[in-house]
Amino acid sequence: MKNVLFLFFLGSSLLILNGCDKDTSSPSQNNDPCESIVCYNGGYCVNGECLCPEGYTGPDCSQQVTPTKIRITKIEVTDFPATDENGAGWDLISGADIYPVILKGSDVVWTSSRYFEDASPSSSYSFTNGLPFDVTSPQDRYSIVLYDFDTIDADDFMGGITFTPYSNTNGFPSTRNLSVGDFSLKLYLNYVW
Repeated sequence: MKNVLFLFFLGSSLLILNGCDKDTSSPSQNNDPCESIVCYNGGYCVNGECLCPEGYTGPDCSQQVTPTKIRITKIEVTDFPATDENGAGWDLISGADIYPVILKGSDVVWTSSRYFEDASPSSSYSFTNGLPFDVTSPQDRYSIVLYDFDTIDADDFMGGITFTPYSNTNGFPSTRNLSVGDFSLKLYLNYVW
């Protein structure tokens, strides 16, 4: 009988021990809440959520935020036509005296306060006077027009480029190249949210 009781207690003890839940995790095996989280555009994960850099939003930082304004800090004219539409030089005895103007629709919203005398189409010219200029409606259409300054008669139109300053698919480039025909320029940009 002693053997039966012993076996009974031994079996009961094994059943009780096998029925207990064991904590198999150790303090060094904590789950990382950021393990499966992917953050784009320079965002990073903290406690299972993406922290997005300025200009991006969404659960994974993949959506651009439309800036409240885009600041043009410099305009660099990189090419312009050597002659007018009739094949004549811009000035009678010298090169063109160039300066850019920014229009929104037909309204002039910015004009360079200086011009470069006797400019050559094969050289680049940087305009910073009167800048920065804030584009306060970044999704509207604007134009940049180049003129030849004349003292005797009206300034000559040399070329123009129409563009939309902001696109929700191209990130936030610090420079933007624009070109139409023989007229090319580079815009230097900052973004404000």
